[in-house]
Amino acid sequence: MKVCLVAAPLLARSGVYRSSRELVAAGQAEGLDWTLFQGVSRNAAGHRPPEDPPWVTEVELEADGAKGIVSLRQLLKGSRDVAEADVIVSMIPQTDMALATLAKPWVAYLRGRPWPAKGESSSVRRIVWEVLERSALRRSKEVWATTHVLRDEIGLGRAVEIVPPGLAPRPRQWDGIGRRQTAVWAARFDIDKNPSLFVEMMARDGSDAAMYGAGPLQGQIESMAPSNVRVRGWASASDLWDDAAVYVGTSTREAFGRSAVEAAMAGIPLILSARFGAAPLLITDPRLEAKLILEPSMGHLDRWVEALRELREDEALRRKVSTHVVENAAKLTVGDSARAIRSRLESL
Repeated sequence: MKVCLVAAPLLARSGVYRSSRELVAAGQAEGLDWTLFQGVSRNAAGHRPPEDPPWVTEVELEADGAKGIVSLRQLLKGSRDVAEADVIVSMIPQTDMALATLAKPWVAYLRGRPWPAKGESSSVRRIVWEVLERSALRRSKEVWATTHVLRDEIGLGRAVEIVPPGLAPRPRQWDGIGRRQTAVWAARFDIDKNPSLFVEMMARDGSDAAMYGAGPLQGQIESMAPSNVRVRGWASASDLWDDAAVYVGTSTREAFGRSAVEAAMAGIPLILSARFGAAPLLITDPRLEAKLILEPSMGHLDRWVEALRELREDEALRRKVSTHVVENAAKLTVGDSARAIRSRLESL
């Protein structure tokens, strides 16, 4: 079966950009005839690999509202990989909308909430986006979601299959022994990632912290961050965890949480929002869950600061959490995800 994954338009070479490349590479390693089509903004944060494998096509494409979807449709119609595919797997909502207008069988693989939540955009834009996406999804052969958290959140009104995501395995970089200094936050600077909670947490705690990413709230966060918090751009996965003492995920909405899984693979202890789809997959011990999976609100700020200080001061706890999350992250590999996708596609 020839399969083409499509992810366009992308505003950064981070989450979906990296995971879609890893996923198709894993399929290729299994001997599967998978290709990838990516449309990326000219202003996208992050770096393109110096050389693409033959199964990757990357083109320039701007989001640009409805005009961007029309442009994407034309690009897809001209793509040889799309034309020859037996089925297409869409990785983001704009791709869903473009594919809904083409006479090709396709599957929607939801990696995050497919329309804005209340408060994340104007009411008009949110409603229009949801209507368009729901209409597009009705035309797909199947809809997949990465986690039960995401499936339950969107309430699609049709069957949604769980196809777990995964990451390329990464080496463990720490075992919790000894002292490290830096609390790390890594995400897009946007309202749903809740960066202000991390800033307030670190302002109260006063220890060293670094924030990695890009996005519309970056300037605001830079202006409000205290002197102990460094606001940086995107960095490579290995650089993120070099001196990380803990990864802190504050999102009010996070379908999976790639950075959390990367940190877990590296052996970095985690403090996660209860809205992370990956949280119950990475922290499965009820006692650790009570300490480290928290509500992402200012009303619970004391709990976040307490968790950070306890990890910093208790080496035995750090070691336990480090080993615990490494073991659980080992079950979330991209190879497992590729095999789950193959199984679903073979059942179509």
